[in-house]
Amino acid sequence: MKKLPESFDSFVENLLAEAETVEGFLSPNEMRFLALVAACPTANGDVLEIGSFKGKSTVILAKAAQLAGDAKIYAVDPLTAPSATDPDLRGDESSLKDFQTNIERHNVADKIEFHQTFSYQLAETWTRPLRFLWIDGDHTYKGTKLDFDGFAPHLADGAIVAMHDVLHEFDGGIRVFMEDILLSPNFGASGFCGSIGWAQFRRDKQTGARFRAEKLALYRKLSRLIPHIVFKENLRGWEKKIYKLKRSRVPRSAVNPNDWLKLVS
Repeated sequence: MKKLPESFDSFVENLLAEAETVEGFLSPNEMRFLALVAACPTANGDVLEIGSFKGKSTVILAKAAQLAGDAKIYAVDPLTAPSATDPDLRGDESSLKDFQTNIERHNVADKIEFHQTFSYQLAETWTRPLRFLWIDGDHTYKGTKLDFDGFAPHLADGAIVAMHDVLHEFDGGIRVFMEDILLSPNFGASGFCGSIGWAQFRRDKQTGARFRAEKLALYRKLSRLIPHIVFKENLRGWEKKIYKLKRSRVPRSAVNPNDWLKLVS
């Protein structure tokens, strides 16, 4: 089993306090999880972030990846609001200025190779192996599917894929996570931290097969949410309460770093 970097717990708590000043939509447990994956490589390759907004996860990934000796992380986002699932920019045409200010203020600008374009366009020329693919862009089914299909071929053996807002009312993350990850023999260990769905890619299908029962159990829990979000634009009243009740049955508590490292080693 890989070991946590020295003083990792205190590093993460300091990082969370620092990242709290950056506008974004990550819970503390989700931020801890991103820091864990960035700081503890499970494969050889690079870190790619799809969807940067104002740089909250970008700062976390860049600082935590330095514990693993990574020279930089890669990030892609057009930094406009072309999708109905994007955060409200409150009249601004782009979050580029805030993004640049935040990565400079937190001293990680030189650790980030940023591509201001759509992820599917970057995927057309991408050739680098990935150890961590973080998908937090367009949460529609079409957008999430394009993100996954565009970069999944570059996953290194043992790489981690994580998607944000899988347990949100958008249908993109949950459908792609269920259909392309949980039902795939090439993914093994998987789970949730908050609304982040994550899984480990394995080239050897027999390795992934060891986790078949766990993946199917998770699939069944998630399948109960599908009728409430597919073909529906907004959940209201009792239907929203029923959705939240079913969602509460999906295990999504904080990840214990040492237990997680045992699982993915």
